[in-house]
Parts: sequence; C-alpha cells; structure tokens
Amino acid sequence: MDTHQPSSSPTKLSASVGIGAPLWKKVSADLMEEIHNGVFASGFPGEVELAKRYGVSRGTIRAALRPLREAGHITAQPGRKPVVVAGSSTAYGPIYSVLASIRESGMNHSSIVLAQHLTRDRFIAEHISLDADTEFFHLSRVRLADGKPLGLDQVWLPGRVAAKLLEADFSQAALYEELDRRCGIVLDGGTEQLTAVSASADQAALLNCAEGEPLLLIERSGCYRAQTVEFRRSYILGERMAIATSFGCKADPNRAAGRRILSGLAQ
Repeated sequence: MDTHQPSSSPTKLSASVGIGAPLWKKVSADLMEEIHNGVFASGFPGEVELAKRYGVSRGTIRAALRPLREAGHITAQPGRKPVVVAGSSTAYGPIYSVLASIRESGMNHSSIVLAQHLTRDRFIAEHISLDADTEFFHLSRVRLADGKPLGLDQVWLPGRVAAKLLEADFSQAALYEELDRRCGIVLDGGTEQLTAVSASADQAALLNCAEGEPLLLIERSGCYRAQTVEFRRSYILGERMAIATSFGCKADPNRAAGRRILSGLAQ
C-alpha cells in the first residue's frame, strides 16, 4: 500500500538546500533525504503524484529525478514508476574510495600528509558554485600502496560541513570514512573527469618518478543531497591503476566497473 497519497496542500520542502537554489534542486534534495530515511520502502511515487505532492510541474519533477537516476539511487525505465535501488556500490555510496581499491588489491595503505588546514580558494569556490570567500577544509596527501607512492591527492570541502576533519589522522584514515564518522556525510553522487597529464618537477619529486612521467588526473565533484560538497584532484601514476567498466547486453556480470590498483609493478 502506497503511503504517499496526494494531499490538498503541497509538501513543505526541506531546508537542507539554500534559499536561492532552483526549485528542482530543493525537490531533489527532499527526495534524497527521504530515500536515505527509508520512506519509500513501499514504493516510489510516479511523476504525476510527485508533481501534485510538491505543487510543481512535471518538468520540475523530471529535473529533480535526473540526478537521483544518474547517481543510481532510483531506476530509470521508460513508462514505469521509478524504483529505489537497495544498497550501494561501495560502503560510502556510489563514490569509490582509493583506500578501498588498495585494500581490495591486498596491499597496505598509508599516506604522507602534506597539508591539512582551513583555507580560501576563489577558483575552487567558483568551480563548485559557492561564494568566493567560502572557507574550505583542504587536505593534500601522497598516497602510498605497500610503502610506494601511488598518487598525489588534493581535496577541498566547505569548512561549514567538514571542519571536524581537522582532528583526523589522515596518515592512515580514509577521507570518506572520517567524513561519515565525524560529519555525518556520505556522498551520494558526483561527476568525474579523467585526463592524461605529465608529471611536473614538483609532482615527480613527491611521487618518486621522472619528470614528464604519465599521470592520470582524476577531477571529481562529489555531491550530498543535491549539493556539491567536494572538489578533488588526484594525480595517479599511470602504471599503477587500471580502469575497468562493463556495459551492454554482453557485459561480463562478474566484472564490476571500477578502479584497480596494480601490484605487479616495474621497479
């Protein structure tokens, strides 16, 4: 029995998204919060019902559902009601963890912390649509697998939600574990861009490789309840990471999409 019957007045939206945010984003954040709280265990409402519930157009509802579908929280089958997808692809939502990849490869993880402080950065603020004077928690690390450099990792999160991370020991800890434990935040979506680059002199010194060595630059914007709360740059040694993906009707069901840290390395 569906617990979401249309009401005579529109549902009041959650205050988790800023006042100036687009209406679709407020609806999306409200639905994301209810998904996390298990409200839709008996079934997810269709577009018409949601439009009545929030007092908005179906176009607004479609825009609100799009990031939920793209993040894998609900299904996207034409002509059918959305269905909440149970579980998640990793322990910290659809956003994968480098530490988890290292552990899955059977190697030991550690980090050399280069910076861990509060700072302001106009470029980062602009990139994730925040005010120019936004204060960020910034963490910069050299990631090690079995004691050997794997990559250089730099991340920025708004200080208003992540300041408690200043207390964490990131020489061993994973960022997403600490973000969940200390701040109560589990990223639920995001975007990622992969680019081949060459190691600069400074990067080569930190990664113990030759200047000009091929690196894989992974730039990620991570989201929490329809708000971007993370910008991350990871420079990974090209010889130490493989990327696999599966798609289409002939995809191998036993080969999951993801990143794999390589252990058979040339010295």
